[in-house]
Amino acid sequence: MRYSVEIRKFFYSQYFFGGLRIAIGVSLPAVLCLIVFHNQELGFTISTGALGACVVDMPGPLKYKYNEMIACSVIGCLAALATGLATPNVLALWLTIVPLTFVLSLIVVYGNRWPQISFATLFMMVVTLEDKFTPLHALVNAAWILAGGLWYTYWATFVSRWQARRIEQQALAESLFACADYLLARAAFYDLDADLDECYRNLVAKQITAVGTQETARDIVLRNLPKLRRGKLDPGRTAMFNLFINSVDLHELFVGTHTDYPLVRNTFGGSDLIVFYRDLIVKAAFDLEEIGLAVLENRAPHQRISVKAELRAIEYEIELMRSKHFEDTHAEAYAAVLTTFRRIWSATRLIERMRRNLSGAGTQHTELKLDRALTRFLQRRQVSPLLIFSNLNMRSPSFRHALRVSIAVAVGFWLGRLLPLTNAYWIVMTSIIILKPGYSLTKQRNAQRIVGTMIGCAASVALIFTVKSTPVLIAAMFASMVMSYSLLLFNYTASVVFTSSYVLLMFHLLAPGSMRIIGERAIDTVIGCMIAIAASRLFPYWEYRLMGKLVANVLSATRKYFEAAWRVGRGVRAPAVPEADGAAAVPLVAAAIESANAGPLDNDYPYRLARKNVHIAFANLGQAFQRMMIEPKAHQHFVPELNDLLVQTHALGAQITAAAPLIGGACGTEPQSQHDDALRRALAAVLEHLEKAEAGEPPPADQLDRTKQITRELDEMVVAAERPGSGAERAHDLKALAHQCKQMLASSLLIRKDASVIRLPA
Repeated sequence: MRYSVEIRKFFYSQYFFGGLRIAIGVSLPAVLCLIVFHNQELGFTISTGALGACVVDMPGPLKYKYNEMIACSVIGCLAALATGLATPNVLALWLTIVPLTFVLSLIVVYGNRWPQISFATLFMMVVTLEDKFTPLHALVNAAWILAGGLWYTYWATFVSRWQARRIEQQALAESLFACADYLLARAAFYDLDADLDECYRNLVAKQITAVGTQETARDIVLRNLPKLRRGKLDPGRTAMFNLFINSVDLHELFVGTHTDYPLVRNTFGGSDLIVFYRDLIVKAAFDLEEIGLAVLENRAPHQRISVKAELRAIEYEIELMRSKHFEDTHAEAYAAVLTTFRRIWSATRLIERMRRNLSGAGTQHTELKLDRALTRFLQRRQVSPLLIFSNLNMRSPSFRHALRVSIAVAVGFWLGRLLPLTNAYWIVMTSIIILKPGYSLTKQRNAQRIVGTMIGCAASVALIFTVKSTPVLIAAMFASMVMSYSLLLFNYTASVVFTSSYVLLMFHLLAPGSMRIIGERAIDTVIGCMIAIAASRLFPYWEYRLMGKLVANVLSATRKYFEAAWRVGRGVRAPAVPEADGAAAVPLVAAAIESANAGPLDNDYPYRLARKNVHIAFANLGQAFQRMMIEPKAHQHFVPELNDLLVQTHALGAQITAAAPLIGGACGTEPQSQHDDALRRALAAVLEHLEKAEAGEPPPADQLDRTKQITRELDEMVVAAERPGSGAERAHDLKALAHQCKQMLASSLLIRKDASVIRLPA
């Protein structure tokens, strides 16, 4: 790991900037109240409201964040008011917080940020448990909590508007880094020492991350499209828009490099060709990472990483194979490496174009036509009040989750009042932090919470005993707060370490000399964790029960993507050949390159939308599968089939991406020939497999014979196209498309087999 690069990524990232924004927004009211009004309790109450609102302050469109923080502040205020009014009587308090917990936990049915809103409002409720309020004091306390929430909402909105360009750059850079990681996962397939199954698992995980970061960047970039200023497009916005479009296309180019890796390894395992491919992709990943750092640091990119040596070496190896008539003796393997080379070559050209865009060149035009159709790519969030009522039954995972949290809160509150050396609100707080709608995430959070709290307590004790300077302790507390919120989204254990540290340092500064509180917090955390893990076993709704719909979504999205590629491909003209880069020109590739330059595919919004949807559906299923694998083995259903379905849908998506630009040249609108019929039969067979997979129908008994017949027809088509007198370019396109069709046939058939076996609740 290159630690200097990772450190730069972190300190320029949206995570660190967000942590700094949250730490200042939360601590500023407390500091001002202490210094100006000498009232630490008022500052703590206002900061409580700010702490609740900051939970929703995550990367995403500002419009939605603002509405969600307002909703969080209002609901949290009402929850704190209801709890405060009940505090004088323990029984009334118990009877208030349990139903209130149920309602606040049930709002997770609305998805998106509502789980965060649910936790934030529960937090505002819990912090009022230990005090006894009169009705007037309860109203005043709730009002100050609302004031804190509104303060943070407008603080975060102001900072986000002020740094709108910076936030856009950070989201885009995060997407570029995720794409670079995906490239490295691809490069691992060309490492003969790497296990293929492990490579596939890693690739699926990196694909999920890449899709998630792209979705976040898309939501921000497409809401800030370039605008005309004095007759010209805003250069900064245009550069960001172009970089995002290029990053999506680059990801697709490398998705399309998917090939038959066992065949490639078996055929070329003893040659340097595999090493050249691996080094080429690794260099491309590092080059893309450098572009991401340039975006993150708001500067021009440094000197690019040269890939000329690898391109020339692969070019030489391919020419050598051609001279030995390798395409005749090992046609499949030769087509695989040649197609992959062309797409990687296009990817290196696209990375170079991204460098030029970032340097300010070519920012007068957008890579994709600005059109209202772009709004179809944005997430839309709607809240139906009736949805919560339709989930009031045991068939709803959200209903079961609300029951679990309510029981955990009831037990935690009772134990906190019963046992000595414990605090009810800390036990309850620990339980609601850990309990998540899914068992797997709850299990993860439980272990991370215990480990993080113990480390944080130990670090706090060491710091308190060794440092006697109050300003130094205050600085350490603020730094811990910043790191706590900075690490929350991607390293929960480390985040808990810093959270425990800054909370305990705060208590120490408010009540110097009392070390008892640290031990109490550790005990409370362990009790809360035990309650949470026990409650997670109540009314479980195991992950496999939710995966039936996700499988159906993946199959439907894959079919629609194939249909979109087939439809739009028929209108594609031969792509323009990009201008060669001096000594880096590759004659073989220039003959029939699959260009990354703008073309009908690039401006076809239905095709792009279908491509986006299939990636999102794949990511959702992949995440659910990963969560299921953490659950007890008794509740892991159809593991081999689901794992193979993930691999094959990703492979088929890659093959569709690679085939789409070729379909137009081979299946155009010219008078049809026998060759066109062979291709159409092959594509129709792929579509049939996908349709039958959605219906859950297994392949017929004679399917193997049908597939062999189509394969023979494709081979005959290629042989006929290579006869003297046939166009060399058309022959090449037919050969490449025939190879892709064979791969699509194999993948779609496996998908159909897996889908026919998988029987999950719809």
